[in-house]
Amino acid sequence: MNRDSWLRKWGPLALISALGLFLELAVIRWLSAEVRLFAYLKNISLLAAFLGLSVGFGLAGKGRDYKPSFMPLLGTFTVLVLAVGSVSSPRALIYPSKGDEYFWYLAPVSYWISLLIFLGTVAIFFVLTLLLFIPLGQATGEEMNRHMPTRAYIVNILASLVGVWLFSLVSYLRLPPWTWYLVFLSGVLGYFAVRERRSWVDLTIAGAILLGVAVLNRGAMWSPYSRLSLQDHNLVKEGTGELVKDGYILNVQQVFYQNARNLSDAFVSEMKEIIPGIDQVAYQYSLQYKLRPPGSKVLIVGAGMGNDASAALRNQMGEVQAVEIDPVILELGRKLHPEHPYDDPRVHAVVDDARSFFEKDDQTYDIIAFGLLDSHSLLSSLSSVRLDSYVYTLDSFQKAKEHLASDGFIVLTFAANTEWIYERLGRMLQVVFGADQVWEYTGELGNTFVAAMPGATLPEGIELIPWSANPDLQNIPLPTDDWPYLYLRGRIIPAAYWQTLLVVGLLAFLILRRSFPEAFKPDWHLWLLGAAFLLIEFTSITKLALLFGTTWLVNALAISGVLVMILVANLIVLKTKRVNIRLCYGLLFATIVLVYFFPFGLLNALNPVLRGFSGVGLLSLPLFFSGLIFAESLRRLGSASGAFASNLSGSVAGGILEYTSIWWGVGSLYLVGGILYVLAMFTYLLRKSST
Repeated sequence: MNRDSWLRKWGPLALISALGLFLELAVIRWLSAEVRLFAYLKNISLLAAFLGLSVGFGLAGKGRDYKPSFMPLLGTFTVLVLAVGSVSSPRALIYPSKGDEYFWYLAPVSYWISLLIFLGTVAIFFVLTLLLFIPLGQATGEEMNRHMPTRAYIVNILASLVGVWLFSLVSYLRLPPWTWYLVFLSGVLGYFAVRERRSWVDLTIAGAILLGVAVLNRGAMWSPYSRLSLQDHNLVKEGTGELVKDGYILNVQQVFYQNARNLSDAFVSEMKEIIPGIDQVAYQYSLQYKLRPPGSKVLIVGAGMGNDASAALRNQMGEVQAVEIDPVILELGRKLHPEHPYDDPRVHAVVDDARSFFEKDDQTYDIIAFGLLDSHSLLSSLSSVRLDSYVYTLDSFQKAKEHLASDGFIVLTFAANTEWIYERLGRMLQVVFGADQVWEYTGELGNTFVAAMPGATLPEGIELIPWSANPDLQNIPLPTDDWPYLYLRGRIIPAAYWQTLLVVGLLAFLILRRSFPEAFKPDWHLWLLGAAFLLIEFTSITKLALLFGTTWLVNALAISGVLVMILVANLIVLKTKRVNIRLCYGLLFATIVLVYFFPFGLLNALNPVLRGFSGVGLLSLPLFFSGLIFAESLRRLGSASGAFASNLSGSVAGGILEYTSIWWGVGSLYLVGGILYVLAMFTYLLRKSST
């Protein structure tokens, strides 16, 4: 088959498959950046997309054609995201909190009013996202039905890999959302043209979307993690009310995140009489660097735009390693910080995650400073773990301790202003360093904890008091790498979570029952495979985060590893006459046990490339055998769209079950996934025995 023939035969399927995954990633990221609420609910967007694709696959070749509704739905979605985001995100977050989870900048609104607004917002975007992906699922299902199932699945996987890395590329290049839309709209309009669905209405909507997103996002910067914006940081002179600019404020998802301030000795000395509190802020930044003599070696994790590095230089520290996960924030610090700390040859700036740096670095330090590195976002759309959660665990503090000199200090500043979070941080430091080795200071920036190695002594004149645990909070669980939930008060699913799942579940039931009854007739074997698959994929992402840090690249690696394993499984099915599904189930259970007990810390001794291939390969092994089972089942069924409809709807259930990790820990998801695979095996055996 020549190239032109191949493109005519497989091009439409490849194009719509790549676009589907590209849009899924784009929608989740853009919605979480524009509507701040969804920065903490990325998984709800993912579940809506999965459910929409599932329904679309189920409707392939049946009844009404939903593809013409896609562009109007995308236009509606864009307008609502921009409108709701511009109104709600710069304001305090409306969330029905009962004190069981911590969020930054919560509005002081009564529980029932906030619950109504919160659930209404979630419901609107859940339904709209679900509807948005139905036409894409239907188009993909129809394209797959034009070919033999296994071959079509292979093309779908290859194209999905292209979609993942295309979106990874725009993230790496830090391109704004209008460019994401440009890429996607060019592709989807091209697909419609191939299938002779050209429409001036679609072209008009596409143009309006591009214009609206470009205009309304002016001034915003896009890092691989967040929507960023800058404004001047002004101080008010007491008495005169005159404004004095002393740096910049950095906003993330349209709310305050951090600043770059001039706290130099000369400026503070000049301003402290007319700007109350500026000397206290400068003192708290400098406090940690007064613990050791000039020339000491310092590591700063969460270095941000440079306030901590500036304080280290002001106190004559020697070598300063400044680690910051976000490259855009680091660049802004280089260009704009009033004291220009990153220009000093003593400062070595590194773009990396704190945990990843701890694993790779082999140096020791006199001071390790944890900056104000709260993230305001989840690690992944497959997870309810926040981006910074693995920095604040017992395992993380133990790893940091290994990098301290015998007389060194760890200093951690946190601004949550919540007693149980401070209690948790203090208790973790006491477990790692000893009950009499932890002190605290309370100031303008929040609480500063100081933990010392046994050989360290506090200098005279330091304003620290010994930290002691509150006996009333003695039962509060301490975060570990298996239970990394710093921001949850206990091992209980917050009320707002299960209320959200209940509402979106009811909405999905009503919509599907009325308009898409086919969704209630899944293939239960494939449905259970989908549910288990997503749980195992989630645990792969969390373990990769511990190997490589919680960087944006981890999601791309995890998804790519899964897709490659599925691709290899399909190629095996394509080249063999029949795959023994019972044997595959046995190997699947064996690899789940292997991955659960494997000491992944051993891989840290390998070079980054080998560590990457080894980690992704090992973690994806169970998904390889699961992929073999699915691909062989798909071949025997002979229909791609129905199989994918069942598999994707099962993935929605798996996404909901991910919340059980809040009770039992992340590792427990291997057990839950294993149980689902056992049920899948039984449904397969029962069906086989009845035929």
